[in-house]
Amino acid sequence: MGRFTDDMAQLRSNIDSTRVSRLAEQNTRISNVASMLKTFDRDHQAMGRQGRKDRAAFVSNVTKQTLSLLNGFHSDHKSMANRTAKERADFVAGNKSSVGAFIKTAAQDRAGAHAAFFGTASSKKKVTFQV
Repeated sequence: MGRFTDDMAQLRSNIDSTRVSRLAEQNTRISNVASMLKTFDRDHQAMGRQGRKDRAAFVSNVTKQTLSLLNGFHSDHKSMANRTAKERADFVAGNKSSVGAFIKTAAQDRAGAHAAFFGTASSKKKVTFQV
């Protein structure tokens, strides 16, 4: 039985050394993964901080550009309104006289048609538009 016991002892020794070796490799892998996770987390936090700064700078820049565009628009609009005030007033006055003349002509045409169909003597008072 001596040889069998020696073989069994050798086998047990091999199993134990393999187990120790496997546990050491597993611990090394666990350590490497933990280290990798710490590095990833640190890099992720740094990118997040930089991303916040970049986004804040972008929003600030867009806000400034928008305000500049709006100020320019308002300035141009005010300038144009001042330049074209007389033209607009003349346009409105021209429309007023044109519309007044059209209403007067339409009233005269209506009165003429009324006179043609019903005669000139009418008991009803004629309503005219005043301009």
